[in-house]
Amino acid sequence: MEPLSFQEYIVSLDIASLPRVLKICSGLAACMCSLCVRSQENPQSPQTLIRYEGTRPCLLSNEAQTRPAGLQDMPFSFTSAVDLTVDGQVIPQGQPISLLSVARHEGQEFANCTTMGQDGQHLLCFPFSLQGQFYECSGQQNYTLSQVLQSEALRGQRLNCSALGRRSLLLCPVYEVQGIMHMRKEVVKIPSTLEVDVEDVTEESQHIHFIKPLMLSEVLGLERAFPVEAEILEGPEYPPIFENDWIPHLQKGQKIQIHGKSCDWRILASSSKGRKGSRHFLLSSTYQGKFRRRPREFPTVLDLTASLGKGKCLRVVVTKDCESTEEDLPSLSMGDRLEVLHLAKTHVCRQAEHKSIDVLLCSRSSGEDEDEESEQLMLPLHLEGGFVEEVSDSRRYSLPEIVEKLQLPCEVKVATKDSSLANDILGSFSALRLEAQITEPFLVTSLCEEPSVSFQIPPQWLDMTLFFTEEPAPSQTPLTDRSKVEELTESFYYHLLKLMPSNEAPPPRPPKRRDFSNKAGTQLSGAKEVTEKPKYSSHHTGSQMAPKPKKPFKEARGETVQ
Repeated sequence: MEPLSFQEYIVSLDIASLPRVLKICSGLAACMCSLCVRSQENPQSPQTLIRYEGTRPCLLSNEAQTRPAGLQDMPFSFTSAVDLTVDGQVIPQGQPISLLSVARHEGQEFANCTTMGQDGQHLLCFPFSLQGQFYECSGQQNYTLSQVLQSEALRGQRLNCSALGRRSLLLCPVYEVQGIMHMRKEVVKIPSTLEVDVEDVTEESQHIHFIKPLMLSEVLGLERAFPVEAEILEGPEYPPIFENDWIPHLQKGQKIQIHGKSCDWRILASSSKGRKGSRHFLLSSTYQGKFRRRPREFPTVLDLTASLGKGKCLRVVVTKDCESTEEDLPSLSMGDRLEVLHLAKTHVCRQAEHKSIDVLLCSRSSGEDEDEESEQLMLPLHLEGGFVEEVSDSRRYSLPEIVEKLQLPCEVKVATKDSSLANDILGSFSALRLEAQITEPFLVTSLCEEPSVSFQIPPQWLDMTLFFTEEPAPSQTPLTDRSKVEELTESFYYHLLKLMPSNEAPPPRPPKRRDFSNKAGTQLSGAKEVTEKPKYSSHHTGSQMAPKPKKPFKEARGETVQ
């Protein structure tokens, strides 16, 4: 087709034929809308194309014109006393005819009229020389604005509206054109009055694919059918977050299959310190290995306090002698067995000054005689020593069972490896510390060259730009999960720690040394139980991470995992 002005094209187009592909030929927008659309024949061919998706009427413009003298009341309706034949069209007598305007052609004047027949509306051109008996209709035919816009005949004629004066009006609807352009994320909205010429190239542009880039994190919010094929436009930013063999493949041009959103949650875990330090992992809830509990170690009384769980019993053994620096506070001997009861407050008197301090109430036994009566002790939180948890539990736990029945953080050792993994690295560590549960959303993904081998990507941590290729969705096949155990880079592990919810404060400061040497000693009154734990630092062994809402981490205390 020949190029048309944008307005002419939009007004004349049948909406039912959308979408259409337009080529911008000339005008201001030609330089603004230049873009590169890849095609099968010439991927580097520059085109100025837009895929026209729809329109929305937004306003009306009008051109006003004063009518010639004697025709100020147009349009008006009249009828003929006899049948009229004009341009092969028979107009029955008495049928209303609307005079719309007067035109001149080759020195002759004509009346542009319209009438409604059995098969719709007809445009007629009456020469002024036409003779007959004509009568003005008693009432003028009125049209609503909607009728004018829907009628091609009325839309091109001048009309009058008493509310707008006695000038004739040519109504021109202005549309907001909605289209898609290559490499643009948002829908482009263009007024139809933009001064540019366009050409419809829909038929010859069937091979052109309009690319709409997306962030991988945006795919999480899409309501569409999976699986879907996508191509990476820009890989994730560095530094990497995982130590694995599939992250290097996530580069520009790589095609991937997105199978859907993962329902798995994860556990943040750290190995015991070796010659090269600790290693850190994310363990999927689908990990099939089994764990045994290992005794936790606590270097201070404060750590014992931090590990208290509601309704949980904690028993520890003292691993080294702890000499008290105050006369009225107890000393601990290696081998003493303590049952940790609860946090309490007590009043002390130092240098004739009364103070309230936090203490940990424990029950002590030597462990040699079962019939020996236990002794209750009040231990100040700043007391340093060595304690190891008594564990008589030989049961093997899966990860879901640990989340349901144990308290995080906890110390475990792999008792049974996951047989579905070619190399379960977790079994090589003497101890693992399970730190927190993570509910961050992941996407199940695979490389197109290995569609049945899947891995899971956390878009909030590993985002990238891609587009859907619109290739037919592959048939769903059983997937082999390669990301049951993901090793974290050290930098990303500490980044995760910063994201951990925390209301923590530094541990309490111990009393000054001169207070310890005061000969008057320290007098303790009866301890009073308190229900709140003191603030503590998350870097102490045995500390517990408190939950916060709207975070990907949550404490595992028998909560139901969604």
